[in-house]
Amino acid sequence: MTPTTAKTTMKLVADQLAELSPKDRSAMSRLIMSELSGDQARDFLKVTAATRLKHSTVVPPDPTAQSSDVVHYLDLVPPKDLVKLKSTRPSDNENALLLDALDLYTADRRMVDLAALEQRVDDESDASSMGHLRMAAKLVDEINGGKVTYSQLRRTDLGLTVKDTTQEHLVDQIGFRTAKTQRTEKTGLSAQNDLATTYWRSTFHKTLPDFQKKLRSKVKIEDGDLLVNSPRVLRKIEMLLGKEVAGRLTVVALDGRKGVSVLKGIPGLKRDDINWDSILHELGAAPSAYQLYELMDLGKDEPPTNFKVDTRADLAELITSSRFSRLQEIARSTGQLAPVCAMVEHLVLGLTDELGPQRFDTLTASAMASMSRLLDIIVDNERNPSAAMRAADLMMDEIALVVAAAKNYHDVDYRDTMRDIMLERAPSLAPLVTKNQVELGSHLMSSGMDALGTALYIALTARDHDKVVRPTEDVDYFETGMLLDRLKKGELVTPRSDVLVAALNPSSPFVAPSTENLVKDVREALRTRKKGDPPFALILDTTIQMAATSTKDPTQLDAVLDGLKDLVADGSLEVFLCKSFQKYASFGTGKVAAGDLTMLSKKGNLDSAWSRAEALLQERALDLASHDEGQFVIHMLRHGHRDELALIDHAAENAQLVDGFCWPIAADYALGSTYVDGIPLVLRSTPTGDVDSIFKRLAQIDWRDSFSFLRTSYVGGIPGPWPKPDHEKWYVRINTGHEPKETMVENFYAFGHLSGSLLANGKKSDEPVILRDLTAETVLKHLSAVPSAALSDPTVAQYKNNIIASYLAFGFQSAKGKADLVSPTLDFFANGTAGVTIDTQRLIARELFALVQTKPVPSDPKALAGLCNAAIVLPAWQFKPIAAKLKLDTIGDSEQAKLLRKIVDRANQTTL
Repeated sequence: MTPTTAKTTMKLVADQLAELSPKDRSAMSRLIMSELSGDQARDFLKVTAATRLKHSTVVPPDPTAQSSDVVHYLDLVPPKDLVKLKSTRPSDNENALLLDALDLYTADRRMVDLAALEQRVDDESDASSMGHLRMAAKLVDEINGGKVTYSQLRRTDLGLTVKDTTQEHLVDQIGFRTAKTQRTEKTGLSAQNDLATTYWRSTFHKTLPDFQKKLRSKVKIEDGDLLVNSPRVLRKIEMLLGKEVAGRLTVVALDGRKGVSVLKGIPGLKRDDINWDSILHELGAAPSAYQLYELMDLGKDEPPTNFKVDTRADLAELITSSRFSRLQEIARSTGQLAPVCAMVEHLVLGLTDELGPQRFDTLTASAMASMSRLLDIIVDNERNPSAAMRAADLMMDEIALVVAAAKNYHDVDYRDTMRDIMLERAPSLAPLVTKNQVELGSHLMSSGMDALGTALYIALTARDHDKVVRPTEDVDYFETGMLLDRLKKGELVTPRSDVLVAALNPSSPFVAPSTENLVKDVREALRTRKKGDPPFALILDTTIQMAATSTKDPTQLDAVLDGLKDLVADGSLEVFLCKSFQKYASFGTGKVAAGDLTMLSKKGNLDSAWSRAEALLQERALDLASHDEGQFVIHMLRHGHRDELALIDHAAENAQLVDGFCWPIAADYALGSTYVDGIPLVLRSTPTGDVDSIFKRLAQIDWRDSFSFLRTSYVGGIPGPWPKPDHEKWYVRINTGHEPKETMVENFYAFGHLSGSLLANGKKSDEPVILRDLTAETVLKHLSAVPSAALSDPTVAQYKNNIIASYLAFGFQSAKGKADLVSPTLDFFANGTAGVTIDTQRLIARELFALVQTKPVPSDPKALAGLCNAAIVLPAWQFKPIAAKLKLDTIGDSEQAKLLRKIVDRANQTTL
């Protein structure tokens, strides 16, 4: 059979299998794959990846009859007034049961009606079945109720499997993030790693001693030595400290002549005035964490081949499974999880590319099994995006394991992938590049700041001066510290200026970006150039990129390059595009710390030859592409680069809601930044309290030292656009994620309105709110204004319950006199919490029980109904210790009292 005939046959087989049920399709695909090898195996994987299930995995359910009585809200007690709703489907499924939120078993081992799932069959392999629901719920319950995080479980499970092999470091780096959360997450669906720091490029020295203890290098690291990313870092140090200092230092690579190196000679300088931590930070010279991990296994044996596993069959089974088909359906829906699921889909399907996974590898097989479990959690938590996104984040570790074990990608793959992405996002360049008029060269750097430092070094060295123009200083991504403050000589392009540093989009978005002004500035500067002058250099931060507003409009990047392409083609302009992959390009996971330096210059122009050569030498000295991090970076870029733009656009919708509805401000820099179209970042300050310290109390908003994550987070200490900002006027930068709009309201509405002394009706409160002295009484005054505002404002009406939840959650976390919030909280749960996310309900329930669990419980039926509903939203492992402390002697014998006793008794009998 010829290769062409074989591929056609494989496609016919894949199409036929797609007509089967997900269970049969998955089983048959695995069986077929296990019998194939070589090109036929790869072809079958690829055609299977390109063929979707021909029918839906989910049958639309009947609406479930519900009682209007709050006592029967959860249908734990059969109500007398149950109204049978009209069926929308055939009667064979009339007994279907809808449940709302499946992420955990509830305290009494029954499910809360917070997510839509139909009870039909008990087949655990069917993502639409009750059996699958129970299995996924049990899995998450065990994870969240355990004593360690999922990452720790994985490292423990795999530890003996890879011990003393070259894969041992791959297991050690599970849970490693280049910008880990600063919230305390010791259990559950969380990424955790003891060697991670708050922001690797800036704070890597905090865990470096732990790395150094495990390194297997012949190079001795002495007191005063520093680890850096490359042997060529001395050239950039010279740019900052001069030739005399740089000339007294030496650099030695830890392994061979490339990669992580030791900077020696620092103690001999006897210069206490040099802050080396700051210098390495400014230059982006932090050593690659992933190369350090690999150096721990230097000289160890390769892992043994295990013919008992077949990871290609595992992959075929996974991508044809019911769970994966359901993921694809969610990805193509209009739901909140759609772009996240699309990203996961593309990265998993990308594993069929090239040579596929390492076929007989135990570690890869384990990663495939873990991916399957995490997919269960994602698809079964469509109504609880917080849990789904945590699982998606953990999927990155497993995908990284697969590609690192296979090592299919090389530096040429990186260059080709970046070229394709560049020409897709800036198609106006394509004719010049394909006709060899413009040379496009992309180089993998160790971080965005490394890309900037390298671009500056190349541009300034080629021009033999240190004058830099920086028109977007107040809003760009690059830190202002030692590097650019020393080099910057003004903010406007003036005659004879020939190096300009700017940002495509601001990371502190006080001012909307203008591609027109940037093009105008560069073109105006070039009017003063003389014959024989070196090319003008534009160094542009492209970390935050946005999709075009329509198919007819160019992207921002294309608008800039289209306006300058003729200058590049005639040799008068060089463009250095610098990008951090730790941000949106890694899909909000913070799994990598790499960056890109793409240089555009005239093809064959000798004036640019040294610059092109130096960029390539810098990349070769780093030696990233062939290592673990490079493998994952190339995989993400190759198979998910469109998801980067989709995720930015999606998160920006939440930023617009936070700015316009949750936390409206006047056009006053002292209060923050207003929403800039398409950028998922807003800055906020508070006139009556330390905004950073208040955010630290808000447990549901992640705290990171960077931005771009899947879940909403914040960064503190962001300076404002003043010549000399004082610390009190610094901001937090809110990075909106992909949670539902309801979550945005719950997290920010009360904070934003109290900060501005605004009532829900938009009017100022009679007394200004002082956040540093916030009391529950003030919270309740603002809370009381919500019902009347809902009568006249449709948006307030839409989010009424979320707004009430927002005030209660913020009050519990920030106000004095929290006991005063107990009564309205009981009313909140008794009256029904429709539309409020499960995470916020649980936070409020925990705060409520913390105040009432050691006091006699009241006998008021409505209060008891509130306690029942608060208890039922908590998972078993959280409610069991609470139930043991509740004092129920005085609650009476009302129906609500009996129900509460029943819930408490079940919790006490639960074995965890």
